[in-house]
Amino acid sequence: MSCEHELGSLPIPPSETRGRHVFPHNVSFRTADWVTTRIPDDMDGYDVVLAFSISKWIHLNGGDVAIDTFFRRVYDVLKPGGMFILEPQAWDTYAKAKRMDERLKENANTLRMRPEDFESLLGKIGFGPAKHYGVTGEGGRGLIESH
Repeated sequence: MSCEHELGSLPIPPSETRGRHVFPHNVSFRTADWVTTRIPDDMDGYDVVLAFSISKWIHLNGGDVAIDTFFRRVYDVLKPGGMFILEPQAWDTYAKAKRMDERLKENANTLRMRPEDFESLLGKIGFGPAKHYGVTGEGGRGLIESH
């Protein structure tokens, strides 16, 4: 049995020789509803923004405006040379998700944008050319990296 299974994750103490700006002390994770809330950390900017399996939920909960707002917020908080890694869900996965809630179903009926349109929207916002990596889930398109 590993120490992690027995004791849980062990903290990595800061090193006086490496400082807090060196891995792993320079990595942090944040969850926030960027569509409706600004957070103080945004002012410093980010080197990388990850969006794994959330674009469908942003889109279904807030419509085309919400996904556009989310992408613009990501663009605004990325430092120069920063990277946005997006895992878009395929349109056919929206059908099952919208059955979970009447409001999601109503919102889904108003959507004009599709996940296959996201790359074009990212370009219009100002992101550079996208790179595609692999395939996600059933029918997914994989990860999109954009600068």
